[in-house]
Amino acid sequence: MEHAREIAAKVVSSTTQTVKRIPIPGPVYTSSLRTARRSLPGVGVQRKHAVDVEMINRTRTVWLDRHRRENGLIVYLHGGAFVAGPFPGDWQWLSRQAEALDCAALLIDYRYAPDHQHPVAAQDVDAVLSEIAATGEKWVLAAHNSGGGLALNACRRLAQQQLTQPSALVLMTPWTDLSLSNTLLATAEPTSDSVHERRTHEAGAAAYAGRTPLDAVELSPCGADLHGLPKTHLSCGTKDFLGTDARVLKLQLQEAQVAVSYREIGGRLNFLPLLRKGPDATRLFNEQRDFMAAALAGK
Repeated sequence: MEHAREIAAKVVSSTTQTVKRIPIPGPVYTSSLRTARRSLPGVGVQRKHAVDVEMINRTRTVWLDRHRRENGLIVYLHGGAFVAGPFPGDWQWLSRQAEALDCAALLIDYRYAPDHQHPVAAQDVDAVLSEIAATGEKWVLAAHNSGGGLALNACRRLAQQQLTQPSALVLMTPWTDLSLSNTLLATAEPTSDSVHERRTHEAGAAAYAGRTPLDAVELSPCGADLHGLPKTHLSCGTKDFLGTDARVLKLQLQEAQVAVSYREIGGRLNFLPLLRKGPDATRLFNEQRDFMAAALAGK
């Protein structure tokens, strides 16, 4: 972590000027994420779906087209570095996938820091997933950023409790190492954006972890036993700050004999507030759609 701070303190190039990055309090980095939070989908999404809020075991959830649940269910854990979310991009992705698969979707609006520290988010997720697992229905679990780490650990706990796991996992640039050690393996020189992202994630990790060590497996599943997880679709961008987490996770899943489909697209996938657009993102979206469709069909 000290080495990470040294990197963040380096002089970085901004156009033709050289700017020295000075220490800024963590809340400054996380506040912008919180202002981007959307507790309900925007008007465009609401016009396409029946939207309703349900408290499941005291955890707030939001349904899209609950009446299509018999066709399958996508459960979604948003990103936000444990300090914010969901964002417009979360709702857009979930809406498009539910519409494409003609199924129901459920976003778990888990609580986050600084008001709620570990293990509150994990408990919120477990409360909902245990209810869904008990139904015996076909469902898939999708997640982004901090939601990715929560999803991996949630599936591990379902397996330990001998409860029904999702038919598949779909993980987009998952954050699996809250100590950010994996990011130090990246060879690219730090940029203004990467320095900002590192500080944002450092602040988010510290706020959520509290007194729990950042490398504890209940926070950082990169150190956990991943045997027995469902088949997984894993993706990231070549320039994602957390891209190394995804690359390491791919190897760990393969070593754990988990069937994994991996896709890395050019540029960045990990735009927290917005949905990535363009041909590469469309191909990835279609690949994820087909992967979930096969899982919901029992293939």
